Amino acid sequence: MKKILRKADEMEMAINLKAARYAFGFLEIALMIYCIVQRIATGVFPSPVFIFGVLGMVIYYGIKLYETRRMTEVVEEDEE
Repeated sequence: MKKILRKADEMEMAINLKAARYAFGFLEIALMIYCIVQRIATGVFPSPVFIFGVLGMVIYYGIKLYETRRMTEVVEEDEE
């Protein structure tokens, strides 16, 4: 019987991560454009959609920055 679920290899995981990043970026940009158009049309600002969009970007880029720094830390050895 063929396995339905299998563990993804490194290349497939990298592809999935890149696709998720692009989808998230598109969604954030589309929400920001929608909020700006809504602001121009109605004069109401900021909508909850805008606030959630900004919070989503802050959380995403904050975690990305933190994890990148944590993973690329250079361990300094004591020089004697």
